[in-house]
Amino acid sequence: MRTGPPRPRVLIGLLTALVTAGALAFAAIRLCDREATSEVDDGTHTVLRSEIARALSGQLTLPFRGGSDTVHCYGDLRPVPYDAVRCTAHFPIGPDRQLTVEVTRVRRNMVTYRRHLLHR
Repeated sequence: MRTGPPRPRVLIGLLTALVTAGALAFAAIRLCDREATSEVDDGTHTVLRSEIARALSGQLTLPFRGGSDTVHCYGDLRPVPYDAVRCTAHFPIGPDRQLTVEVTRVRRNMVTYRRHLLHR
């Protein structure tokens, strides 16, 4: 029995599996990123709801697929540990997601906050 070089189908299958695994790993890492840091607005001395929504929208976007259409937050974050606001992420496919955004760290005028998915 003679063995020759691998057949093209086998190589294509392996390449497809590697690309798929890489895309899934990238998506998982992107979805696990739950913290963001923003600067406190000079006028209101809070992190504006529009800035929170922008940061969340960027985190919820997956490669090769549209993320949330919009994120709407129902208040600004005060630079106080454990202060929280509620947000809703509207997706083009699937149900809306309810989130809580909570301040985890404050350093000078920078606020770090983490998102938590609210279970229904």
